[in-house]
Amino acid sequence: MKVIYYFFLTLLLFPLVGAAQNESGKLINLGTQVSETWLEGSTFADDDAGNKWIYTVLRGKPGYLLGINLTTNTLDVNLPLEKMDGAWDINVSSDGWIYIAGSAGGRLARHRPGSQQIEDLGKPLTSETYLFAVVAGKNGEMFGATYPGCRVFRYHPSEGFSDVGSGPIVPGENYVHGLAYHAGTDKVFAGIGSHSYLVELDPRTGEKRELLPEAYRGLPGFVYDMGVVKGLDGGDRLLANLPDLKKTIVYNLDKRSMDKELKGSVMVKSAIKSPDNQEVFYTTGTSLYSLDLTKPTQTPKKLIEIQKAMAMSWGKDKELYILSFDGKLIKYNPKTNSITPINIELPTQPVGINITKLGPDGRIWTSGYLVGSNSAYDPESGKVTHYSGLHQSESITVNGSNMYFGIYPGGKLYLYNTKLPWNLKGNAIYNNKLPEDLNTGNPKLIGEYPNQDRPFAGVKISDSGKMLFGTVPDYGRLGGALIEYDPETGKSVAYENVFPDLSVVSLINAGGQILVGTSVWGGLGIKPAVSDAKLFTWDPVTKKKTYELIPVPNAKAITCLINGPDGNVWGVADGVLFIFNPLSHIVVSQHKIFEVTVEKKNGAVWRDVNLIIHPSGQIYGTGNGGLFRIDPKTKNVTNIKTGVPAFFLSMDKKGRFYFRDGKDLWQFTPAENL
Repeated sequence: MKVIYYFFLTLLLFPLVGAAQNESGKLINLGTQVSETWLEGSTFADDDAGNKWIYTVLRGKPGYLLGINLTTNTLDVNLPLEKMDGAWDINVSSDGWIYIAGSAGGRLARHRPGSQQIEDLGKPLTSETYLFAVVAGKNGEMFGATYPGCRVFRYHPSEGFSDVGSGPIVPGENYVHGLAYHAGTDKVFAGIGSHSYLVELDPRTGEKRELLPEAYRGLPGFVYDMGVVKGLDGGDRLLANLPDLKKTIVYNLDKRSMDKELKGSVMVKSAIKSPDNQEVFYTTGTSLYSLDLTKPTQTPKKLIEIQKAMAMSWGKDKELYILSFDGKLIKYNPKTNSITPINIELPTQPVGINITKLGPDGRIWTSGYLVGSNSAYDPESGKVTHYSGLHQSESITVNGSNMYFGIYPGGKLYLYNTKLPWNLKGNAIYNNKLPEDLNTGNPKLIGEYPNQDRPFAGVKISDSGKMLFGTVPDYGRLGGALIEYDPETGKSVAYENVFPDLSVVSLINAGGQILVGTSVWGGLGIKPAVSDAKLFTWDPVTKKKTYELIPVPNAKAITCLINGPDGNVWGVADGVLFIFNPLSHIVVSQHKIFEVTVEKKNGAVWRDVNLIIHPSGQIYGTGNGGLFRIDPKTKNVTNIKTGVPAFFLSMDKKGRFYFRDGKDLWQFTPAENL
């Protein structure tokens, strides 16, 4: 049953796909669109009877804790994490509990292996909204990493929570993303972002010491994850992954010095030493490797193809149990270099919707938040078709039969020809070029752009089909880019620093003149350098900006631009509708749609409002979590009570609207259609 609340009516009850009608139109909840098996925190653990388990967290709405009993090879634990949508990390304490570091909401929970209960321990620190890592200390204590305060907390069952770093581990930073603990020195190691630092923290005194080489210290990016490999000759090693630099550093914890660097981003949390010799097993890319870290000149040995290892553990038979990111569980025999699959079918889980968009096929396309993947809803048949493979879509731009997906992370752009089957095989990058013989997927990758991260805007700029895209930069950076793509040549060009310190979050073609809406916010983890969002005009022929202005003083983001019904461009900045004449470059009028709080102005905003002109001439929109209608003549705003938050508006070919609330897609049929 689906419960819908109206602010002015009593509580109403509907089926999961139910309809409600009020004076503004009809609402139908179309339900879940995107479901995936997306694994997050994973660990091996023993129950009180000595049975070996593999535990993992399945991201979704809600997240789930899954436990596979390796004695019976059965999925015996399948428990909802009621107040979590997932957990980046789980780990086993010295007294045998599994601790779960909840992501959104920033809660900590624990579970006794083999049981059917989860204990919610609450928020470790009231100021923190996200947990990224949790590691075991001594005597049952646990340490955790937080956002946005860049904190490290300690939890002990008899003592509760404490802030062992006494504030930010690095002042001015937001993320402690990686975390490790070394029993031999009784030190905690914190990996920082959005600017890279690696801090040794004494959890008893709060003393801190920076370990990262000066050449890498403070660069935009992350010390993302860490792991400790114990029992090596010459000292235990700390492995720290720096994905932005595409390397992993090895630090000798006994000698307190850097040992070496490994190429690529190693899955450091699952790296493990052989029980028989000095070999360390780890995954990077799509392969399992072994390497003797005590031999400085030795190169890694590639063993087998496998997706990145979420967790690894040696069995009593000296075979290596591996749970990979794609949900496969295997045993690897290092003597024979062979694998034995353990057949466990993991469930899928609904995930949040990140965007809605009308495709050229008449279907409403959606993307999964964080986990990626896409689905398409057919308004005529009611059928939902799932499309796996792409990461999180921040934007979908349509031109003819083509769809362009702007993908996070890494600022990637994909082109999908809807007349051909969906098939991601064949995508490749070779020497930073995209030759057609190595890039035959559909969608196919048409480019990825250094220092850029989130393509939020897209528009057609010429009759030949040339496209222009706008981006938000990577973590810890300011200044987005304009990216022009020519489908005839398959080449793209990125124009950076065109709008210093501003991100590009909205684009519109107004009679051949390209208008660019910006946000003062760059990538997460850095404060704005300017105070006002600007509107620019861009000449697609000369490749230069031709005009700029501040349409709404003190507004932080222009999240929507459309060609209005009066020949002007309509835009929205911080809840204010502004009418802009693209010929005279004058803001004709301003109209407040909704209030924007000081708190929201102080948080990163890249997108909010969507406006669409209905065939009736009325203008509908979503913004600030609400659905509303604007009279095009009077500019009067009518708020439409949906009973649920409304985000990411789109409209089908019959004038029915779609928006998302969490994992559910909703359809709204205006009164004009009834």
